[in-house]
Amino acid sequence: MINADEALRLILDATPTLGKEKVLLLNSLGRTMAADLVANESLPPFDNSSMDGYAIISSDVSRASPGRPCELEVIGESRAGKVFASSVGSGQAVRVMTGGKMPLGADTVVPVESVNLQNKARIILVHPLPAGKHVRRVGEDIMRQEVVARAGDLIEPALMGVLAALGHTKVLVFKKPRVNILATGDELVKVNERPLKGQIRNSNSVALAGYVHQSGGEPHLLGIVPDRENLIRKAIEKSPRAHILLISGGVSVGDYDLVEGVLQQLGVKFVFQSVNIRPGKPIVFGRWGNMLVFGLPGNPVSTSVTFLQFVRPALRKMSGRRTTPPLRFPALMEEEITKRDGKRYFVRGVARQVGGKFHVRTTGSQNSGTMSSMVKANCLIIVPEVITSIRPGDQVEIEML
Repeated sequence: MINADEALRLILDATPTLGKEKVLLLNSLGRTMAADLVANESLPPFDNSSMDGYAIISSDVSRASPGRPCELEVIGESRAGKVFASSVGSGQAVRVMTGGKMPLGADTVVPVESVNLQNKARIILVHPLPAGKHVRRVGEDIMRQEVVARAGDLIEPALMGVLAALGHTKVLVFKKPRVNILATGDELVKVNERPLKGQIRNSNSVALAGYVHQSGGEPHLLGIVPDRENLIRKAIEKSPRAHILLISGGVSVGDYDLVEGVLQQLGVKFVFQSVNIRPGKPIVFGRWGNMLVFGLPGNPVSTSVTFLQFVRPALRKMSGRRTTPPLRFPALMEEEITKRDGKRYFVRGVARQVGGKFHVRTTGSQNSGTMSSMVKANCLIIVPEVITSIRPGDQVEIEML
């Protein structure tokens, strides 16, 4: 049995990064950039006003004061989409709207509220204004030839907006990992069925599909298979091509935990067959040809924890995302945790900030079947293998969800 760090290292070593494809920009949300992208133009593409006001020459008002007002002639207007065609000379001003192109000759903008309007053709200023005030310069946001996104970047709405502003309608991304999800267990029924005595609905497949989608993968549900070797084998053999196969349930040591044996019959090359953690110890990982195979525990919380710790990093690497460690912080424990074994515990917790520091408490019951605890939790409290007791006020490490 190996520890969690070694298990993750082995998984990532076995995980390839997929190929590349071009997709429509509108379909790129949540995908990963597959190449650096260099701006082919500057943003903004021209000097423009950041306020409604008047574009003027700053030297005209360098000595303006209440006792010595400066009067300027308004010779036109510049607004977004309609450019003032002439240039501004000494003693002149152009009415300019936010986003309007700066007229030639003008070097600053006086806000409309700072102007004494004599009439539509003349304004009076009583204060000086430095050059460049309220002017957004060409390239102030992005300069031509600047790298605006790098391979491995997650495409989020803001990046989509930048790419659109630069004229891109398609973007090169890494392919999405296809993930088959199979649930095993005589006790399982479909979500839309009423369970009989001893039965439960197949919630694991739905949760896993959500996790896969959230992690950048494409989930495909293979349904439910009873605890029968021949049926499990048939379901796996008939499953469509995928990059990852997730099987929930049937990987422990009970009489009806048959998944590991079936995988062995199929020729899956196991990398490891258990990890020294709680919940989630009976997790199986191996390769079946080019496909990664994860046998996850059937208890809902164990399924979630093992996915987050081991499957999600593999999915992110497959989809080209730069590998980054999970977001972890020190926190002060608000209650006691004790354990009697040498496993690494992942305890569902609720963290909050108090005086600039994180404080954390558990969600209550840590039973591996209490899926509602994952809903209540915003973090996992990590209890290392060598720690047997944590008391209120002790510092712990939390992993944000």
